[in-house]
Amino acid sequence: MEFFNFISDRFRSFFTGASEPGRDESGASSFEGREKVIAFSIALFFAFCLWLIVNLNRDFNVTIQVPIQLTALSEDMIISSEVPSTVSVNLSGEGWKLIPVYRNPPRLLISTESRQVNLPEQIRNQIGAFSDLSIQQVEPNQLQIETERKVSKRIPVQNLTDITFRDQFGPLHEPVITPDSVTVTGAESALAELDAWETEEVEFTNINRSLEREIQLKPGNQLITVEPKTVTLQVDVSEFTEAEQRVPVRTRNLPDEQAVSYNPSSITIRFDVPIGQYSEIQDKRLFNAYVDYSVIEEDDSGRVAPEIETVETDYKIRLRSFQPPRVSYFRIISD
Repeated sequence: MEFFNFISDRFRSFFTGASEPGRDESGASSFEGREKVIAFSIALFFAFCLWLIVNLNRDFNVTIQVPIQLTALSEDMIISSEVPSTVSVNLSGEGWKLIPVYRNPPRLLISTESRQVNLPEQIRNQIGAFSDLSIQQVEPNQLQIETERKVSKRIPVQNLTDITFRDQFGPLHEPVITPDSVTVTGAESALAELDAWETEEVEFTNINRSLEREIQLKPGNQLITVEPKTVTLQVDVSEFTEAEQRVPVRTRNLPDEQAVSYNPSSITIRFDVPIGQYSEIQDKRLFNAYVDYSVIEEDDSGRVAPEIETVETDYKIRLRSFQPPRVSYFRIISD
């Protein structure tokens, strides 16, 4: 009884503003302040509960997303039509009955053996949680289900990464994608004209060292899946240095008993080569410079531009320029 008397006294003190005699005024004031906050919080909580009870007895209108689950699909078949993952259902009813359905929407089971599905009818027949609620609208209203034979095939990966290098740096070879092909599985008609699978469009800038990165492939869809979903991009990068070689100009497809001389008789070719290969190319002839005789026959200016052909393919060479860009020629006619 002492406890109840104490509580009764405290509430009486709260509403009358009186304090117990003999207490320190500052301590009593602080204690009373805390009690008032607690009492106010309790009253607010009960008021909210009462408000909730009263309001949830009213009718409300909500839209929920009901998940669709397809059943009876054999392993060698696939859905070839666009089937949404959820169906939008507009419901009305008492708040108490809407809360559990809104928080945890039930699944709608649809057999793939059906071709045309009336979704409002399926929802009413299957989902007992909606029995006390009124279905106002279902979107989509009808569902078309088409199936097709499922097939798999191996196709190459198409690299869509964009790589730019710092000045004087470049790749030693074309970027390497590992694996270079992927397995796609899906509807036979969807795979019929599919001949490559693209990577995501990723950009690498100012590269000055060898690069190895995992790259995401573009995702599949409802009709096609891809495996694996990532590939590894590898690029060997080197610093390049400038070099040059003097190369004589020759004539190709020259008719018998014909001769052509050039002025100058050789040209200087400037090119970039990896620093690590610079010493190896010093004693090697890397280029041919030539003019096809048909070009001379068609020319009436007396000057032609030589064609440059790379002879050594074991080195990563980047042609920069050659001088002079055009040479004079003279036909030598035999007696």
